[in-house]
Formats: sequence, C-alpha cells, structure tokens
Amino acid sequence: MLYVSDLEASINFYTKAFGFQVTNKLDTLIATQPDGTELVRSVKMAFLKFPNQDFVFELSQQPMDFIKPVAFLFQHLGVDVQDIETAYARAISAGAVELLPVRKVRAKGIEAKQAFVGGPDGERIELMQIIGGEF
Repeated sequence: MLYVSDLEASINFYTKAFGFQVTNKLDTLIATQPDGTELVRSVKMAFLKFPNQDFVFELSQQPMDFIKPVAFLFQHLGVDVQDIETAYARAISAGAVELLPVRKVRAKGIEAKQAFVGGPDGERIELMQIIGGEF
C-alpha cells in the first residue's frame, strides 16, 4: 500500500505512467471485531493492476500530516519494464519528476538499465530493464 495525498491525482498518474487499471475503489471499510461488533470507517482507497497480472497495487489517501517524509535510499516502488527509454518518457509525460536518468547498473550476475522518477507525492519510482541475469 502506498499512502497518497490525492487519490484521484495518483490514480491518474499511475494509470497514465504505467498502464495500471483500476479494479476497485473503496469508500467504506467494515471490520468485524472479535466480539461481533462492527467498526465502520470511511476510507479513500483504490486497487490497481497491470492488465493480465495478479499483482495488486493499493493506494490509500491520507492527510498530508500523516504522510511523513522518509529516507529513500532503498525505499521506493520498483517497476520492471521491457523498454526503459519508452517507460521513462511515458512517466515524464504523465507528470513524473526526473530524478535520475537512464543508466546501466551491474550487481552479482545482474546487468540492467535503471532510472528513477518522482510520483505525485514525491515517492520515488525505480524503472528497471533487465539486460542479463535474474533477480
């Protein structure tokens, strides 16, 4: 789950930038407690999927004071792509911020092209195109 400040803006960005499709949106969550009572909570959440894949990307709108900045050294959303140049251009045209242009990286049997862009709330998104090896 990724916390976002504006659910609709984030849905718009992730569907345009990466081809996600919205599969469900929630405005109410009902939790049944162990004693049988129900806790009803208003929420703003969406579930997104890549076409023909089971991976679910969950977005949850939260107040900005709830979304705290964190160190992004290794915390980011990684997206495996087939053509990094095209994916990078698509993300930028959807409103992503350029953080790190396409470069080659190598590590323990893996060779890849990598780039980073920023999403609507400043979240870092890594684009990765594997050239050789496997994760």
